[in-house]
Amino acid sequence: MINSHLKKINRTSNYNFDRSNYLRLDRNERTIPFSKKTLEEFKKNISSDIIQSYPMEINTLKTLLSKKEKINKKYINIIPGTDTAIKYLFEIFSDKKKSIASIYPTYGMIDVYSKVYKYKLVKVNLDKNKIDLEKFFKKKVSFIYIANPNQPSGKYIVKNNILKIIKKAKKKGIYVIIDEAYIDFSDFKSIALYVKKFENLIVLKSLSKSFGVAGLRIGYMIANKKVNQILNTVRPIYDLSSFSIKVAEYLLKNIKIANSFINEIKNVKEKLIKECKKRKLKFESTQTNFFYILLPGKKIKKIHNYMFKNKILIRSNYLGAFKNYSNSIRITIGSEKQMVKFFTFFDKIYRRI
Repeated sequence: MINSHLKKINRTSNYNFDRSNYLRLDRNERTIPFSKKTLEEFKKNISSDIIQSYPMEINTLKTLLSKKEKINKKYINIIPGTDTAIKYLFEIFSDKKKSIASIYPTYGMIDVYSKVYKYKLVKVNLDKNKIDLEKFFKKKVSFIYIANPNQPSGKYIVKNNILKIIKKAKKKGIYVIIDEAYIDFSDFKSIALYVKKFENLIVLKSLSKSFGVAGLRIGYMIANKKVNQILNTVRPIYDLSSFSIKVAEYLLKNIKIANSFINEIKNVKEKLIKECKKRKLKFESTQTNFFYILLPGKKIKKIHNYMFKNKILIRSNYLGAFKNYSNSIRITIGSEKQMVKFFTFFDKIYRRI
C-alpha cells in the first residue's frame, strides 16, 4: 500500500516541452554555451567502457576537489547533486524529534522532503539580511538547514552569525547543514574548512551552478568521516554517472573555465543594475547568479506570457513559483548579449501594459 501522506504532497510539474529552443532564464542554470573546444574535450570522455561499466574510480575526483577546497579528501563525499545529498541527510537524521529548522522561504526540496519524511519544518524568516539566531533553537530539532546564499532570496548570512549558530548547535548535539550551491557567485568565502573544527558541520557544494553542468547532476559534501560513512549506508551502490565523474575531473583540471564564467556573470550583473536604473525599474540584486525586477502584480502575467511566446523563459509568481516574491520576475543572469535580448523584448511589452 502506498503511504497515504504522500498522496497529499503537491509537486511543481516539470516542463513538458523541449527547453533547448528557449533562452533559459528561469532555473539559474548556465545559459552561456561552452566553447567548441571544451565540448570536444567532454566528448573525449565518452568511451564504450564508460557506457558499459558501473562507476568505480572516484579517487582522482576526490583529489582534485581536495586541492580546490584546500582540505584533506577524507572530508569529501561525492554525491549526485546537493538535492540528493539533502534527501540522504533526511534519512540518516530520522530520529524521534522529527523536526528541522531552516530559513524560509528556501530551496523547495526542503519543504518536499519534510513532508515525505514527516518532519516538522520550523521556519525562520530572514528579513533584509537580519535574522534572529535564537529562532533556530526555540524548538528541539534534528538538524538545521541554511542555504547560504539562500534561494529564492539570494541573501547571505555573514560568517560570524553562521559560526554562532554552529557553536550553539554543537552544544545541543544538533547538526548544521550549510548549502553553498551559489557561494562562488557571492562576495563571501566558503566555510567548508570549519568542518575540521566542528564535527556537527556539513557543507554541501554543487557543480551545477558555478561550473555550469546542471545536466550532469554532480556535487559533493564536506563533512567529518563519521557523517560520510553513515551517509554512504543509505545511498544506492552506484548513484553517480561515470561520464559525470570524468567531465567533473576535466573541469577541475581546467578551473579557469569556471572562473571565467563566474567573472562574466558578476560583470553582467553590474550592467543589469545600470540597465534597470536607466529604465527607472525597481530591482533587487543578489549574491547569486539570478536577479529580481520588481513590478506591479498585474503586469507580471502579461510579461511572462509575452516572453514565453518569444522563446524566453523567466521565473514569476504567475506560476506560483515563489509566493514571497509575488511582485517580481526573476531572471537568470546570462551573457551580455543574452541580457540585451531579454531587455529588447521586455521593453516592447512593458511599454504596452
